[in-house]
Amino acid sequence: MAAFVEMRVVEQLYGGDSPMGRLVRREVLKKYGYTREEFLKATDKLLEDEKRWMPFQLAVSERIDSLLGIPKVVPVQKKGRK
Repeated sequence: MAAFVEMRVVEQLYGGDSPMGRLVRREVLKKYGYTREEFLKATDKLLEDEKRWMPFQLAVSERIDSLLGIPKVVPVQKKGRK
């Protein structure tokens, strides 16, 4: 998940097609021991599994929010409701 989080952050910072973004993404993949093809294959495998994809996406979003210092929203239950 860490590699995916970093790749998402790089995309947000540099955009999808910028030369600097491509260089930084290459370094992230190298850091985690992935080739571009291996990373895409692993991502595609998750995308194809609906039961795993949504929890994975939520975990990625929570991690990015925590890195940005965005507090997690916790729903408040009103008294008398369960």
